[in-house]
Amino acid sequence: METGHGTEPGQAKGKLMYIFTIHAVSDPQAFWSGQLNLPEGTELPMVVPSADGTRGICVFKSDSVETVRSVVDGATSAVSRNEFYAINEGGALGLPA
Repeated sequence: METGHGTEPGQAKGKLMYIFTIHAVSDPQAFWSGQLNLPEGTELPMVVPSADGTRGICVFKSDSVETVRSVVDGATSAVSRNEFYAINEGGALGLPA
């Protein structure tokens, strides 16, 4: 499984940050209909599947890349290869408020 870096500058456990996930999905029905058990303090404000459901991105707000990686891989690793990146909020446009 391919995963992104979890040590980008500004990442600090306990401070909320935006995390970008990229999904290569082998079973779209299972992936997009599944439920994530998000821990307290973690939000999923943006979910963007491709038209056929085989690719997608999500934007999470959480305390760390590792928190999101644990939740997403734990729920989807059988049906998706996932990548995770901390977002450089200073260089981003259009993040959820």
